[in-house]
Amino acid sequence: MKLFSEIKQDLYSYVKFIFGGGLSLILNLTLTYLLTEFLALWHMLSYGLALGVEVIFLFFFHSRITFKQNGNFFRFAVLILAMSFLNWIAVYFLTVILPIPYLMGIILAAGVISILNYVLNKRLVFRAG
Repeated sequence: MKLFSEIKQDLYSYVKFIFGGGLSLILNLTLTYLLTEFLALWHMLSYGLALGVEVIFLFFFHSRITFKQNGNFFRFAVLILAMSFLNWIAVYFLTVILPIPYLMGIILAAGVISILNYVLNKRLVFRAG
């Protein structure tokens, strides 16, 4: 019964993890749009600024809601960069090496990488003690 309880808790945390990622995407898109359209910033500068805000938002979201404990921001930022690179490699593999349509490749890669990202965040960034 304890194993089932732990799996249930992990699944619940994973759903919160994915929800936070979705919120951060909306935040990123909104900030990029607002900075580009209303402040007339170059879209890549707007996107870069939005990414910075997104990383900070995600760290606090996961600290307070997903894992409910303080984490290591430096580890979090490094992990975000590593997961982004791994995601890029996975999309390349799926869409260039294997002839999978690019949108399907992006979705498949994001699904698999999100599980790894959750596990690594739980064990390396937001671990207890």
